[in-house]
Amino acid sequence: MHIRLTAKYLTAFVCLAAILGIGHELGHHLAGFAICGEWGYKTFNSFQLAAGCREQHPETFWLATLAGPVLFNYLPMWIGYLHMRRADLGSKLFGLTLVFATIPIFRVVFSLLHANDEPWVVRQLFGDNPVAFWLMNLAIWLLTVPPVALAWTTIRNRHRVAMLLFYLLGLPVFVFVVVGIVLENMIVKYHILSDTLWGMPYLGSVKQ
Repeated sequence: MHIRLTAKYLTAFVCLAAILGIGHELGHHLAGFAICGEWGYKTFNSFQLAAGCREQHPETFWLATLAGPVLFNYLPMWIGYLHMRRADLGSKLFGLTLVFATIPIFRVVFSLLHANDEPWVVRQLFGDNPVAFWLMNLAIWLLTVPPVALAWTTIRNRHRVAMLLFYLLGLPVFVFVVVGIVLENMIVKYHILSDTLWGMPYLGSVKQ
């Protein structure tokens, strides 16, 4: 399949990635409410459980952290995988776009650096156990590599390597700068968006 990076497509791609990114934190937030019985606090790039929730629910509090990547990274990634296996080009393009909109490189790289949700969950359950850490990374690779590999074989552009690098690195850099630095600082550092609805700043999703 030959992919054309038109302005319309790139806008849709960025919007889909933004929805999944906000959804990732919203998944944490809603799961936290379900576990704790009250709202915590979320921004574009972070979340906190309600005060005292960890102590009151020591056996389940970590599920809120796992909910984000499971519901808004791995699940959409595999939905995209199934769409790419269809015959029609529209489904293939949607599937490929969905896979890369989950930003799979973040799941792999930051987990190796002990900086993602998944390593945090492993530490809560098993402590600093190197076997558990590497089994977790193996699971992440098994979840991310097949969709990305199928996306690679689906791309038929002349400069296929450049296209893959755009999808794997171009969007992540954009997201890291705009969401991870600019928007996050507006809320966390400069308190420009400090009022909240259900623990969410106005621009973070909905609001209190």
